Amino acid sequence: MAASRIRDPGFLSGLAAPISFKDAVSGISSSSFPALNFSSHRGLPALFISEDEIRSLAKPFEFSLVGRFPGRRPSVEAIRKFCFSLKLIGEFSVTVLNNRNVLIKLENDFDYCRIFSHRSYFVQNCYMKVVKWTHHLDVELDSPIVPIWVSFPLLKPHLFTPRILFGLGSLFGRPLKSDLATTSGSRPSVARILVELDVTKKHEEKVWVGSVESEYIQTVILMKFPVFVIIVVL
Repeated sequence: MAASRIRDPGFLSGLAAPISFKDAVSGISSSSFPALNFSSHRGLPALFISEDEIRSLAKPFEFSLVGRFPGRRPSVEAIRKFCFSLKLIGEFSVTVLNNRNVLIKLENDFDYCRIFSHRSYFVQNCYMKVVKWTHHLDVELDSPIVPIWVSFPLLKPHLFTPRILFGLGSLFGRPLKSDLATTSGSRPSVARILVELDVTKKHEEKVWVGSVESEYIQTVILMKFPVFVIIVVL
């Protein structure tokens, strides 16, 4: 088992078996998506794909991250061995995107949350920043989606349940996990949820919680955001 993981299945592992190019273009497959649209756009040839098909194509990469090396990048084999040393519970692959970035494709939410929440590592003394992969990501630019701890001070004790905590986190983005003290109930003074959120958006510092008859205003504290620079292309 260990040997197969170090050998790396490749980022296409788990995808449907390929069909011929001729059949793919002519639509001879079980696909329920609209035919590919061959056109032109702003003076260039264009291939338009439906949004539903784009989302479907990206689905196998939902637990993928990008390892970004601002300086020197170690060998892919060294990065694979490093990932193996993390003792992940599922399979993974590490493949090169370009000279500074590698695609780390994971297969479960647990491994994804564990690596993404760490945010950075040193691999053979090389700094690696961990970035969320999306099909919109330009690997040359920083992603605005980062894991941020969201705190709910003095949250009422009866609301310390996974369902309610997940709901509170969902007001700000995609909840990843709660911290150990929140999960165990050993610190009722504050609940903390790690949330994937877009740091370019405005996030409220208070929210309403409860039923229509007994709601109350809950204070929210977001951990300091990392610096994010937006580049505007004119």
